[in-house]
Amino acid sequence: MAPNWSHTVAEIGAIDNLVGVTRYARFPAEVPLRVEQSRIDIVGGFTDITIDNITRLNPDLVLTATGLQLTLKAQLKALGIPVIHMEESSLEEVYTKIILLGETINHQKQAITLVESIQGQLRKIASQYSNHPSPKVYYEINYLYKCVPGKHSYMTELIELVGAKAILSDRDGIAPMVTWPEVVQENPDVILLPMWPDATGPIFEGPQAGSGTTTISEVKSREEANRVNAVNKNAVRFIDSAVTKQAGPNIPQAARLLAEAIYGN
Repeated sequence: MAPNWSHTVAEIGAIDNLVGVTRYARFPAEVPLRVEQSRIDIVGGFTDITIDNITRLNPDLVLTATGLQLTLKAQLKALGIPVIHMEESSLEEVYTKIILLGETINHQKQAITLVESIQGQLRKIASQYSNHPSPKVYYEINYLYKCVPGKHSYMTELIELVGAKAILSDRDGIAPMVTWPEVVQENPDVILLPMWPDATGPIFEGPQAGSGTTTISEVKSREEANRVNAVNKNAVRFIDSAVTKQAGPNIPQAARLLAEAIYGN
């Protein structure tokens, strides 16, 4: 029920077990190819997945993620359908859930190999940025309902892994709310804005408010934006959130993209 999960299933050699995925499943390329070939069904996006779309596939196991799918998880469990749920609260939790998946579907060795590969790549990336300055980063997860990676987000760990400091990340939760005046007060050196394929522009009113992504010019037009280092130094940048927000095999690539965006490489 999340693209990081379908990627993980494929990565540990169990793609043939996949019967349903989200429409956002991009990795590996074999997954959307099988969808196109009608070999894997689309069950929805992320928050619009229905129980009927899942149960008609008669799954032996369903993989859910984050607090946005907790209701779905409860509904599935009430029907007696096994669920593995990942909150994406830390790298350690991601590793634990990947190995649990491997144990559950008899791909334990492959799951351990994947976790060790992610950990090894992250160690190498961390060593590359161990002597870098510590720029303050504002990763604006949503432009309308402003929130940042929090104390319980693996994204905060990745930002710190590449030598930066995620502002307001001491707040509880995966994506705690913040206000723009608080961001101005923190004065970040870099502002990161999510971008993904086919992203639309910002919508501030109506039922679709908060969908799409914002623009660099919108950020620069905000009240007192001229007090923010990131704005004055032209360090407001986009980052591919379709990669960075996937807690699975793409974690090392997420760290690399974060580093490139933060340091302007």
